[in-house]
Amino acid sequence: MLSFVIICIFSSMMTSRVFVLFFLLLLSSMMIRSVHFNGGTITWTAVDPFANTSSVVVTITQTYFWALSKINCDINVPITTVGRENQSRILTCVANCLTDGGYSTSPINSLTDCVSTNPSVDTMKSQTSKNVTIASESFFSIAHQDGTWRDVENSVQGNWSIVTYINLRRRLDGIINTPPASTIQSPQYVLPNRTTQIRIPVYDVNLGDEVRCRWARNPGFAGADECDSLCNENNLPNGTSLTDCVLTFVSTIENSWYGFTFQVNHIVNYKKN
Repeated sequence: MLSFVIICIFSSMMTSRVFVLFFLLLLSSMMIRSVHFNGGTITWTAVDPFANTSSVVVTITQTYFWALSKINCDINVPITTVGRENQSRILTCVANCLTDGGYSTSPINSLTDCVSTNPSVDTMKSQTSKNVTIASESFFSIAHQDGTWRDVENSVQGNWSIVTYINLRRRLDGIINTPPASTIQSPQYVLPNRTTQIRIPVYDVNLGDEVRCRWARNPGFAGADECDSLCNENNLPNGTSLTDCVLTFVSTIENSWYGFTFQVNHIVNYKKN
């Protein structure tokens, strides 16, 4: 399961544009946290999905987007920015922790490295991939949880929760599943006062598996909190829908941000001989 956490939409009166932000993570102190984080994704994959051993090496990849004017393009984002030295967080187990295969004894942190910038829209992208060794057949959910995030039109300011489900139980075809992934970029501009459709680009390396998108929930899969204050399935702007991984919405407020939370998962399809 791939966790997505917010899309924000910004409408500019001067340019008649709406800013769309896909969100998965956020960090630290209230005054400085509220406008520096622009979203992201967390996913994982087994290094060898055919491994038949007592433990499995898993690569966990975190990708985040930031306001370039607030966060330095550097290694170990965001703690290499002055004033944010204490903003490193841990991806903690939040569901099925008794079957986490030893992950909680040595969890990974949320620090990432800058990989690209776009000064024209004040954005920076950071990413990291870290390997962890987990007992075979483990299944559990991990999350990056914090607050506060920027004000959005369709939710009060509060906390967020980014969750991904790691499942190392073998499929019926004998391999360890590889979850779906996405190449979504955040933020994005769209035009205000009209219906807009944004396709969430998702893919699955396991050929034939069906990928689906849904609203994040609390409680969500296995009882995990998938969105915290950003849960908004029942608090959406008029005309908003999520169908076949396509977000449809109408933004009517200039100079505004909107937040939407998603989960991406898949259904395994097996071919009959």
